Amino acid sequence: MKTNSMSKPIRSIEALNRSIRELREKQKALEVKMDENLMNLKGNYFNMALNAVFGDKKMHTNFWASILTRFMESEKVQQGIGNLMDNLAEKLGNAFKK
Repeated sequence: MKTNSMSKPIRSIEALNRSIRELREKQKALEVKMDENLMNLKGNYFNMALNAVFGDKKMHTNFWASILTRFMESEKVQQGIGNLMDNLAEKLGNAFKK
């Protein structure tokens, strides 16, 4: 939703209230999009990190494939990454509220 209300001078209380509503709607849409992006990052972070560290090596050797598969299947590792992402999301949310 793109509005031009910020470029026009506000001359009445109704126009002010309308601008406030529009900005709050825009804020809510941005928060929803940010939450979706954080959930996507949380779901894919582990695989992205492994690809960044090991690159193509994990695809070419059975040893690396075996190690990485076991590591990725570890519930403790996944839980730790999930907790890390939750804390990051909470800190980002708190920063945006200030």
